[in-house]
This record gives sequence, C-alpha cells and structure tokens, in this order.
Amino acid sequence: MKTNHPQFIVIHHTERNNDFPLFVKWRHRHLRGWDDIGYHYLIGNTRPFTVDGRIYVGRAENVEGAHALGYNFNSIGICLIGNFNKTFPSEKQMNALVDLIKRRAATYDIPTKNILGHEELPNVKKKCPGKNIDMNEVRWAIEQNLEFIFWDRRRLCVEQ
Repeated sequence: MKTNHPQFIVIHHTERNNDFPLFVKWRHRHLRGWDDIGYHYLIGNTRPFTVDGRIYVGRAENVEGAHALGYNFNSIGICLIGNFNKTFPSEKQMNALVDLIKRRAATYDIPTKNILGHEELPNVKKKCPGKNIDMNEVRWAIEQNLEFIFWDRRRLCVEQ
C-alpha cells in the first residue's frame, strides 16, 4: 500500500441508509477488488447496524485511500453512512463529522478550503455527499468553531 500525505479532507456518503462498516469493507474488497475499505473513517447513522454518530475507523490515515480519484494519495476520506439525497443526516452524525474534521485538519494543518464534498472534485458527476449536506455550511461551521443543530428536519443550521 502506498503512503498517504493528507492535504485534503473529502466527505462522502454510502448512498445506502441501512449500511454498516463491515458491509462497506466487504463491498470494497470483494466487489471492487481493493486491499481494504476505501475510506479512512465512517460515521454511523440512526438505522440498525451502527451507532448514531459513532466514528468507525476504516483504513489507516498513513495509507493511501481509495475514495476519490486523483486525491487518494493526499486526502483523508470520511464517509457518512446514509443516502443524503433521500434523507437527512442526524444531528449526532453532523456533530461527529464536524468534530472529526476539526481534529484531522488540525493534525495535518489542512486549510478549510481543502475540506471538500466528493462532488466538488474535478470530473465527479454524482451528488456526494448528497443534496441534503451543504458543504459550505460544514466549512463555515468549522471556520467559526461551531457545532451543528437541527431546528427543522428540512434545514441544517449551526449554532455556537
């Protein structure tokens, strides 16, 4: 496996609401032929099989990912379990995501502008991490050192 030199953090979703880390790992290894799970971290949701907001470790951070073509050698891949084109992430998921991003960005001195949704990368056509996650709000919350809250299930907002 090649060494990873993180300069970016790339956010994804599994596109499956009823998913879990071991099944993601199985799909990546057996269906895609990768050495391991493609992401460095996964974040559980409210559905069966995971704990809402729990951070699951995927592949080691020092190992190149398999989650974002052209960015695998210099990024940390974080995947939220769920399909956020159809549902909304939970408050615990978003709080875990923002906290994890803050910690990884501090460790590797990654600027906020290098925190990207998968769809923000060149030549990516799919909506990932989903239409119900606004990466501008995520970056703004990180810059302002805020946490996420939900005031309405249709709208994600942040509060100090």
